[in-house]
Amino acid sequence: MLTLFESLQQWLRGAADVRVAAVFGSHARTLSGEGQPADPWSDIDLQIVTTRPELYLNRAWTAQLARQELQAYAVRPVFGGAQKVTALFSGGEADFVIVPYRRLLLGRIAFTLGLHRRVAGIRRGLGEFALVMSFGQKVLKGGPGWQRFYSRAVAEVPLAHLTDEEAVTICEIAYVDAVSVLSKIARGEFVAAQRWLHRSVIETNFRLLHELRVRHGQISFPDGRRVERLLASGELATVRFEVRLDADSLRAATITALAATRRLLTELTGNAPTWPELK
Repeated sequence: MLTLFESLQQWLRGAADVRVAAVFGSHARTLSGEGQPADPWSDIDLQIVTTRPELYLNRAWTAQLARQELQAYAVRPVFGGAQKVTALFSGGEADFVIVPYRRLLLGRIAFTLGLHRRVAGIRRGLGEFALVMSFGQKVLKGGPGWQRFYSRAVAEVPLAHLTDEEAVTICEIAYVDAVSVLSKIARGEFVAAQRWLHRSVIETNFRLLHELRVRHGQISFPDGRRVERLLASGELATVRFEVRLDADSLRAATITALAATRRLLTELTGNAPTWPELK
């Protein structure tokens, strides 16, 4: 019986629109012999560089995968105008980052010419690409020239990250939202308050903490994976909250989470925000 990964490899050989394909993350590290075998819960992360990105906006193409029954299909935008597809198959889960071929080809040419050293927009775009691929990558289709580009981009392009200005901006938004959360609590809108606490303030803390760890050269995952194993108890307390749907619990969590935002931003930028304290 074919595994999902084997089905994808078989499909790639006949997919004329796919000019380059690279697996990244835990499966790539396994294939390259650079890490432990992927655990049973690891999905397959595959970048598909295609001349026809519109094909992947719907599920029809998955019928070409041998011995795989599609169970669910979700499309969402990600960095740089690319699309991310999450597909659940009978053989497991796969995440596909769909990149237009022309865009990555121009990125490769710009990198070869060294434009990422002189043009901020190119540096940012290639930095986002390099960040995704920095967790391990192996080209499955496209040839050794593309593998060299992937490897060199990861090694030479500064990884995309939050600038200090961007960090201040998202923290200002978090503060405004925290004030709104307290207003919702006062009105008895506990479910809405809980939603915005997690969606804004705690999510901001995740982003700040990830940025701090990246700047310190520590292992980090931008989506919060494995934080229970990676973070010390003090770090974990900035993003882990168990909140009851009552006024006292929600208010305490909001004030504690925002205090963590203040600390993280101060550590990141060297400047403490001047927002009034919330009570």
